[in-house]
Amino acid sequence: MLRFALGLFLILLPVLELALLVKLGQAIGIWTTLALVVGAFFLGAAIISRQSTKVLHQTLEAMSEGRAPAASVVDGFFLLTAGGLLLLPGLISDVLAFLLLVPPLRHAVARWSMQHALYRVDLFHREEQEREAGVRRTQGGTYGHRAGGQGGPVIDGEFERLDETAAEPPRPGERLLR
Repeated sequence: MLRFALGLFLILLPVLELALLVKLGQAIGIWTTLALVVGAFFLGAAIISRQSTKVLHQTLEAMSEGRAPAASVVDGFFLLTAGGLLLLPGLISDVLAFLLLVPPLRHAVARWSMQHALYRVDLFHREEQEREAGVRRTQGGTYGHRAGGQGGPVIDGEFERLDETAAEPPRPGERLLR
């Protein structure tokens, strides 16, 4: 569902950007609109050039101190994303870029995306472990392999060992009563 929504957004974004640029051009004039688009482009280029060196410096500094550079890399990634969005002509991408330039919003987006990414990695590893163990998932549940190599439903449950030297096993068709 998320992929479909993202794909639809990426298809509709250029159409919406163009429509907004035309409306803005009609409202404030074509030259003013063009100046805003070009100004945003140069601002994005400046952010990218400045932040890329800053992120590289912070990453190297963190590594030399023996710390993981994850926070500076993620923060720099979103700053570079903001700069890239400013390179695109359009108002929607510029608004998204300016929102990413606000530190509390950028950190909230980074935190959400990292949690989502870690969840997806954990899910991937669980599925991989199940594949290695010979368990396959179906619509109705989980099916596994038995010791004899036969597949069948795996039913989770608890059992209790009664006396292992039971008098006689039940005969076929005989019901067990307790």
